[in-house]
Amino acid sequence: MNIKQHRRPDEERKAYDLQDLRAISRNLPKDSSKPEKLYVPMICMLSGMRLDEACQLYREDIIQVDGLWCFDVNDCKDKKLKNLSSKRMVPVHPYLIELGFLGYVELCQEGSRLWGNLKRCKVNGYSNSLGKWYQRFNRKHVTDDPLKTFHSLRHTFADTLKQLGVQGNLISELMGHANSNITTGRYGKRYQSKVLFEVIQKIDYTATMV
Repeated sequence: MNIKQHRRPDEERKAYDLQDLRAISRNLPKDSSKPEKLYVPMICMLSGMRLDEACQLYREDIIQVDGLWCFDVNDCKDKKLKNLSSKRMVPVHPYLIELGFLGYVELCQEGSRLWGNLKRCKVNGYSNSLGKWYQRFNRKHVTDDPLKTFHSLRHTFADTLKQLGVQGNLISELMGHANSNITTGRYGKRYQSKVLFEVIQKIDYTATMV
């Protein structure tokens, strides 16, 4: 038997609003011994990546493509992806570079994971402990709305681009969703990094991060 759904898919979780994003960015800890608590939420806010995708990153997953820094989202080594469409390149947002992310990456050893504090568990991969921490952080500093969770960062990313009029297939590629359009999905190749970077740049929450 199927359980009847009482909400549309877009209502199962809420997107964060600008006030929420301001609370997140202002209250994220800047403790250099726990860099994942600053960078992982900001990466997901500015790239649309899933929590586990950001938590399992290795140093070599931050690469330059056509002169642009990108996240290489893949299932190499002990990483896992939700589906085949999840394998993709996502340009690094300029604000992450301004925040010092590339400098942090340079400090990591070759072949190492970016977030040494996160330990892999069988069920949730590397995201288990950070996900639990964020739940507490979210309720303390951001909102008591049960429909606003870490995944709301992904909803906000998608909705922001949608409201800016960005083509759906561009949003899908950035977020690792399958493109159901046979012309652009089956016959069209992946978008070039420079095209995706132009879209990423449209995400501008700068005013909320001051």
